[in-house]
Amino acid sequence: MSNDQIGRGARGGEKFFNRERELAFLREIHDRKGAQLVAIYGRRRIGKTSLLLHWIETEPRVRGVYFVAHRTTSAALLAKFSQALQPMLGTADPAFSFSSWEAALREFARLARTDRVVVVIDELPYLLECEPAFATILQAAWDRDLRRSRVRLLLAGSHYHMMADTLASPKGPLFGRTTADLLLDEIGLREMSLFLPDYSPEQLVETYSVIGGVPRYLEAWSDRRPVLANIRETVLSPVSIFRNEPAFLIQDEIAEPRTYLAILEAIGGGMKRPVDIAKRAGIHLAHVGKYLHTLELLRFVRRVVSVDLPSPATARTSQYEIRDPYLRFHFTFVQPNLSLIEQGRLDRLLEIIRDGFDAYIGKTGYEEICRRYVAALADGGDLPFEALDVGRIWDRRIEIDIVALDRRSRIALIGECRYRRGKMRLEVLDDLIARSKALKKLRGYKLHYILFSRSGFTGALQQRAKRERVRLVEGVPGVGRVA
Repeated sequence: MSNDQIGRGARGGEKFFNRERELAFLREIHDRKGAQLVAIYGRRRIGKTSLLLHWIETEPRVRGVYFVAHRTTSAALLAKFSQALQPMLGTADPAFSFSSWEAALREFARLARTDRVVVVIDELPYLLECEPAFATILQAAWDRDLRRSRVRLLLAGSHYHMMADTLASPKGPLFGRTTADLLLDEIGLREMSLFLPDYSPEQLVETYSVIGGVPRYLEAWSDRRPVLANIRETVLSPVSIFRNEPAFLIQDEIAEPRTYLAILEAIGGGMKRPVDIAKRAGIHLAHVGKYLHTLELLRFVRRVVSVDLPSPATARTSQYEIRDPYLRFHFTFVQPNLSLIEQGRLDRLLEIIRDGFDAYIGKTGYEEICRRYVAALADGGDLPFEALDVGRIWDRRIEIDIVALDRRSRIALIGECRYRRGKMRLEVLDDLIARSKALKKLRGYKLHYILFSRSGFTGALQQRAKRERVRLVEGVPGVGRVA
């Protein structure tokens, strides 16, 4: 399937775009010798089900079944699983059910004894809730029969902690048995243009900064409306999927979410350091670390360390930011103004969002894209030095948001990005040079500079940049549409 082909998922005509890397992964798994046990992770609404159904339905060599669990009884799920296997058994009894999960897995192993057979179990955590012994039952079946078959067993789920505890933790019953795993992440800006073909690169960046590259969210968006109009009609609508989405995402992973919600509110309010987060959230500093660690494991927040530190994992000074773009937008603009929504004052809330919108885009989505562009330059050999480390750098007084370092040769690329409607002026370069030279961590480094501007650069800045070999990047870097 070429990059521009558009498939249709099996669930209600749901759109399926791209995912070439993931489809290639599944094909490679299918072609391997021996039994395969594959874990597939991904947040809710990211497109796991669409990907798996699309692969099963469109890949002619795949012989398999798709089964999705939900919250019910173990007996009901066993009956549903049994019905899903019936076509392979050559039967059509609407009342048929295996006597036990052990019996179902034994039959599954028999079917895959000589032929490749794919079985997808989607929403595995729900199955584990309904039948806590299933992981142990599957472990025994795998060790006894399945690992000697030609089965391709794909276990998919949205609950990061339960999937990890079951499949990746040394204490989990299936630890060491998976043969591969796939983390399904958000799609990029180029793929977003397939959902929103009439949007400009700037509108795609703005959309990404609000809802990220989550396919289900993008389906709710319209490229016939400006981004702010979409926010009003979709994100702020009392009947949209976004209204209760943050609470749903968090409560789906965390049984008692109040403290975690307070931490996300603190980060959304601009707090970055653990000490500031703890103070704003009303949590003892000694305890905030474990909550932040949990949020990081669940991919709700991201821990960031200064790029110059040689061992990020053990760094004592770190900052935290909300990783999920929609949660970040929600806790920045919506959560602090819930009273306006409850009063029906959506126009007033939209004014607040509009007033801070460009600055917000500049510090979130646009900055991320500019940093990725620098990383791509480094990986492509397009910098005048070898930069292995790309990120941010700071001390107690100064922070620079785009930095690429070659520690061995002591060379650095220093960058600044601005998402504003006016052209970038000469003063921005002067300020960046002054801050970089004042940062003690960069003393002794040969410094190169790069500037990113949504709206271009003044003539004076262009002339000086040419003289001093400063890179200027106008608009949205590295965003070409999928052909």
